[in-house]
Formats: sequence, structure tokens, C-alpha cells
Amino acid sequence: MAIRATIPLLFLLASGLLFAAAVGTSREEESRRGEHSLRECQQRCERDRPSYQHAQCVQDCREQQQQWEHEQSHGHGRHGDPEREREQEQGRGRRGDREHEQEQGRGRRGDREREQEQGRGDREQEHEQGRGRRGDREQEQELGRGRRGDREREGQQEQDSRRPYVFGPRSFRSIVRSDQGFIEALRPFNEESRLLRGIKNYRVAIMEVNPRSFVEPGYTDADGIGYVAQGEGVLTVIENGEKRAYTVRQGDVVAAQAGSIMHLANTDGRRKLIIVKILNTISVPGQFQYFLGESLVSSLSKRVQRAAFKTSEERLEKLFGRQGKKQGFIVRASPDQVRELRRQASEGGQSHHWPFGGDSRSTFNLLEQRPTIANRHGRLYEVDARSFRALADQDVRVSIANITAGSMTAPFYNTQSVKISVVLEGEGEVEIVCPHLSQDSERHQQGQSEREHQQRGHGSESESESEQQQQEKYQTIRARVSRGSAFVVPPGHPAVAISSSRASSNLQIVCFEINAQKNERVWLAGKNNVLGKLDRPAKELAFGAPAREIDAVLEAQQDEGFLAGPEQQQGQGEEEWRHRGRGEEAVESFLRMATGAF
Repeated sequence: MAIRATIPLLFLLASGLLFAAAVGTSREEESRRGEHSLRECQQRCERDRPSYQHAQCVQDCREQQQQWEHEQSHGHGRHGDPEREREQEQGRGRRGDREHEQEQGRGRRGDREREQEQGRGDREQEHEQGRGRRGDREQEQELGRGRRGDREREGQQEQDSRRPYVFGPRSFRSIVRSDQGFIEALRPFNEESRLLRGIKNYRVAIMEVNPRSFVEPGYTDADGIGYVAQGEGVLTVIENGEKRAYTVRQGDVVAAQAGSIMHLANTDGRRKLIIVKILNTISVPGQFQYFLGESLVSSLSKRVQRAAFKTSEERLEKLFGRQGKKQGFIVRASPDQVRELRRQASEGGQSHHWPFGGDSRSTFNLLEQRPTIANRHGRLYEVDARSFRALADQDVRVSIANITAGSMTAPFYNTQSVKISVVLEGEGEVEIVCPHLSQDSERHQQGQSEREHQQRGHGSESESESEQQQQEKYQTIRARVSRGSAFVVPPGHPAVAISSSRASSNLQIVCFEINAQKNERVWLAGKNNVLGKLDRPAKELAFGAPAREIDAVLEAQQDEGFLAGPEQQQGQGEEEWRHRGRGEEAVESFLRMATGAF
């Protein structure tokens, strides 16, 4: 009986164990199927989806796996009901079909998305290229704005100083420099001041050569006119196939065309040779370049050198090779070489006393001529195309003003010429009346100009009114000058140069007047002043005073050209002439009154 009772029990226990094993096996298989399904889903993500959707697709796979595992665990927790499991299995099958269909749909969508992504990539690439091109343009614009900003900042400093026509020695920039000398030049005038755009093609340069030094043969891409301010030397020019050697010394004016081969030697053993020149640029407005003959040849390729000179590479290397090259283009010369250069100049038969000897291409010495104006206050020496035909090609007059210490030039203006001046000796002041600058700063006027132009564009009446208001306001530019300073006087601008009474030497200024042929110098004060030639009614209407009072002022000064300066004026019955500051105010007031009369 005990055995019979035990058999059912054992059967039930065995059935339970078998069921449990089956359930465990089923769960393991389901777990493996779930893992396999997850891997397949992840693989489909990597295969069918674009790269930027991979992460989201894998996350979706994991969420589906977790939901499936939750359903599996929930189903097995209900005492293993077979019917319910079959229904769940069928539901999972239907869901699997739907998921398969969805997966296929996702695959098709993935294909479309890949195509769209590729299209977007192409478009983005095109946009990127377009942005790159825009970036390049923006970079160029930014560089342009940067350069404009630099110019505007420099212009701002210039405007704040209210001296757009005067430049100190520090304004000169080094162009070429060596141990034996240098060349310095002002920047292009249109970069120095917006009011000097009309002479943007001209540059001012100063060459200084040490004693017994030699400037190597070369040329510039600009027409040049020079004045020998100090020292002496030998200048050799090769032009139109002819070589001419000239002895040059202080006071000589020299003219040379662009492209002429030249070399220069300082034959003085003690003093430096200093030449002040203006250059009329040709290739690039306001830009010039020195071309050295030896450097130009050495820059050619070796095969071109061999063919051009028909000689061996060894010889070419010796002549034009870069090893052992001298530093700079101004070099030291031996005494024998200096004597030989001087001998060639003396044998060349070219005299600097043209038209009394030599030819029109030689030099012309200003200081050996009779001064145009001379009195105890100063002397003026001038030369133009009528006396020195080499100046006719460039329509330039060259002059030297030697102003006695404490004296000044009479106020004057040029009708056509722009006067570019460089101070050679002494110190003093210059005053220039500028109709373009109002009593406000030039900075304010420049900022308002574009807006005013837009507003004036609606009619000529408002423009005339604006110009009339501007003409009634003038600003006097006053600046100290000394050796190495430069200043520019545009046409129609009354100007005065005053030599300091405390200076150790006279104020000496070399002047280059551009557009000289039709120019007339108009004096506003002195014995020959133009105001005294006005009719009596014109004087009374212009100055608002009786003609006899006006004539008493205009005829009081009997000197012409050069006058006693403010510090020298004594016994005039007015205290301001005895003081430097008030004397300046008197000169300024007279300049404004004279300018207003026109």
C-alpha cells in the first residue's frame, strides 16, 4: 500500500520537475530569441539607417526588447496558462508581423531618408562652398575694412591735429637703407590726407649718401626732379642710348625721366650728399620702386642668363651670384674710384651753367642766378621751363626761399599750382588758410559729408546754400616746422611761412610747384598786393569801411615778397604786434579778411 501511494507522488514530482525544466528551457530560448532579435534590430539600424539616426534607432530597439521581456515575464507569472500563452504567442506573432511590416517601412523610409540625406549633403556641400566663397569675400571685405580702418584711424589722428597739410620729419618712412646712406619718403598724399587726393601720383623723397659712397646703377618707375640740398658729387645718366656725367653740388636742380639708368657718387670726403626730390609715379599711382641693374639680371633664370650673355655659368655666377653680395645699394667707394668718377664727369664736357654751356638735359644751379625777390627779410630763387627746359616735361617750377630769422613771407596764394615744400634749414611756423575746413574739426565734417550729400541730392538749391555756409567759415592751419618737415599748399589757399627769431640759421625751404605753366602767384599783402588794385566801391563793399581807411592799411606795407615777422613789428601803435601770440592772431585775422574779400 505504501508503495502504491508513493507512485502517484513520484509521478507528480517528476511531472513538476519536467514542467519546470521545460519552462526554464522555454525561458532560456525566449531570452536567446530576444537577444537575437535585439542584435538583428541593431544590425538593421546600422545597415538601413543613416549615420545620424543610428543612436535613436538602437534606443528604439532596446525599448522594444525591454517591453517584450516585460510581457514575457508577466505572462509566465500567471501560473503558465497554456491558452493565455497561445493567445499571447499569436499576439506576439501578429505584433511581429506588424513590426516586420513597420521595419520594412522603416527600411524604405531609411532609403528615402538616405536619399534625402545625400541630397541634403550635396546641398549642404554646395551651401558650404557658397559660404566658403562668401567667407572669402567677407575676408577680403574684412581686410579691406581693416585697411580702411587703419586709414581712418590715421586720418582721425590727422583730423584731430587739424594739420592735414603739414608733416614732420617722423612722417617720412624708410624706403632703402644701408650702412652708407638711405632713402626716405612720405606716404602717398591721398593716404596722408583726404584733402590731397589731387596729388596722389606724387611722392616726396630724401636721399642721404655718406662721404665717398656710391649709389649703384639703377632706375625708378617714376619721373623725378631733385634739388641738391648739401654736398657735391657726380651723377651719371644713361638716357636714349647716351651717357652723360654731371658734377652736382648744392643749389643744383636735376631732372630725370622714368627708366633712365643712373648712378651717383658722393665725391666729398667730409660732408654728406643730400638730395630732396619729388617723384611723379607712373606704374601705380603713389607707388614707386627702385630697380637695381645687377639685381634685375641676377633674378633671371640661369638658362636665360646663359643665352642672353653667351657665356659660361661660372662667369655668370661670379658676376651675378648671390654669395658675397654687398649689403644695400649704397656702398663705400675707394679714393681711386672717386677720382675716376670725377675725371669722367669733367671730361664729359657737360656744364651745369646751361644755357651758357652744356645742353638742356644738364643740371641747373639755382643759387647762381639772380633772385626773383630780394630784400633784408629774405630771398627767392626760382627756375621753370623757360630757363631749364628739362622741367617742361613735368610742368614744374622749383624755388628756394631763404627767409631771414624773425621775418616771414608775405601772404599769397597760387592760382593753379600745388606747392610741395621741404624745410632744409632753420625752424619756424607755417600758416595755411583752408576753405575746406570749417571751424569744427575735419573729423566732424568728414562724418557729415556723406549724409549731407544724400540730403543735397534732392535739389541744387540746398547744395548751393550748404556750400555758401561752408565758404563763410575758414580754418587756419598753424604748425611748427624744422629741418626735414614737409608741407603742402593747395591752389587757392593763402599761406605764410615765418622764420623763428630764436633760430641759429635762416629758414630755408625748397619748393616744387606742380602745374606751373599757367600759374600766377597772387600777393595779399605788401607793396604789390592784389587788394590794392580793387576799385574803390569794391573795397568799401568788401570790407565795410571807407576806401581811405582801407587804403591806409593796404598801402602801409612797402616791402614785397618778404616782410618783417610778428616778432619784428615794432612801433605800429598796437600792443599785439609786440607779443608773439597776438602777432599770430593779427596775421591770421588778415589772412581771413583777405580770403573773405574774394
